[in-house]
Amino acid sequence: MRILHYIDSLAASVGGPARFVMDAARVMTDTGHPSSILTTDPTDCPAAWVHVNPVRGAFPRVLLTGHRSVGNLFFAPAQVSEIRRSMSRVDVLHLHNVWGTADLQLAATARAMGLPYIVSLHGMLDTWSMDQRGMKKRAYLTLGARHMLERAAAVHCTAQAEFDQSRRWFPKGSAALVPYIVDLDPYRDLPGREPARERFEFLRNGRPNLLFLSRVHYKKCPDQLIHAASIFRSHGLDANFIIAGMGDEAYIASLKGMANSMGVGDRVFFPGSVMGQEKFSLYQAADLFVLPTSQENFGLVLIEAMASGTPVVTTKGTDIWRDIQASGGGEIVDHSPVDLASSLVELLRDKPRRLAMGKAAREWALTTFDESHLSNLYEGMYGESASTRPRFVAPMADRQRWEQLCPLVPARGVAMA
Repeated sequence: MRILHYIDSLAASVGGPARFVMDAARVMTDTGHPSSILTTDPTDCPAAWVHVNPVRGAFPRVLLTGHRSVGNLFFAPAQVSEIRRSMSRVDVLHLHNVWGTADLQLAATARAMGLPYIVSLHGMLDTWSMDQRGMKKRAYLTLGARHMLERAAAVHCTAQAEFDQSRRWFPKGSAALVPYIVDLDPYRDLPGREPARERFEFLRNGRPNLLFLSRVHYKKCPDQLIHAASIFRSHGLDANFIIAGMGDEAYIASLKGMANSMGVGDRVFFPGSVMGQEKFSLYQAADLFVLPTSQENFGLVLIEAMASGTPVVTTKGTDIWRDIQASGGGEIVDHSPVDLASSLVELLRDKPRRLAMGKAAREWALTTFDESHLSNLYEGMYGESASTRPRFVAPMADRQRWEQLCPLVPARGVAMA
């Protein structure tokens, strides 16, 4: 099986999609399914991937398309000719942007070549996402995106909740429910808390540590942690509220201003981007991981925190909230600072419960997202897709009918129900 991904950028600032593409390409290459990535921006991918590897198949290959030249929307004919050559060498094309004009172009090219393609939604059709500039998105679906989705060999959803929210936008299409592949190797032998404590002085002040570590974006609601810090202060409670990650500088500055204006600047910390061993150690140094998000189709950081043995507190904004709750390693709260603060206080006061949650979280994450198991699911999705050709697919009537039609739904214990 030969797989070709297209994603506009592999920069870490893109967030989950770029991370998933690189992890999926690596895992599938390792399991004997050579994977390549077409991109205009190779930032943050391993340098060895960008060059032709003399040991064929040892790494995924990153193929540079050059920047789109037709109004920065579409690839020029010469670029398409080169891309077609890459597409002619693979069994399936995997696209990662519902709203990308270049994705529409490559999907049409694949159909013309008779090459099956998959489209990963990455939460782009979730209800919250569709409420943002909704009229423009609905028009775009009408003008071509729905056609792309309904003629895909599979529309890839990572959770049942994502499928339930998005299916209305491609009612005549086919879908596959397969969780993200997550690189959990670094979490099997963790470095402990000390590297983070040595790096960050605030971890040594004796307070409990409440960690947000993600892209600092308004949809993830880091401002709710600042409000929760204010509630803690008003009740005479102490904790470190750590908002780690990269994001728009103006937005981060506004959060810092909010913390100062609310009188909690001395307990809300912004360490910036944290990578490598320091990141793994910071997860372990946290008493609780907190992501009060409005929308996540998956939430890779939640899985990372749980794999580190850190209990998580999040909302129904993440599409895998039911699975997190059922794992015993996380608590789901209503989307409000008061409910968030109340849950954090309760958990901080109950250390035995936190420890039990951390143990359950780690066991669940390392078992559920074991790469050897997930690679089998991806082999199934790619293999099923490669055996088809772009076509009109009859609508799915209900969940039972879907299970009869498609064997790609993860087995019990893995499905994001």
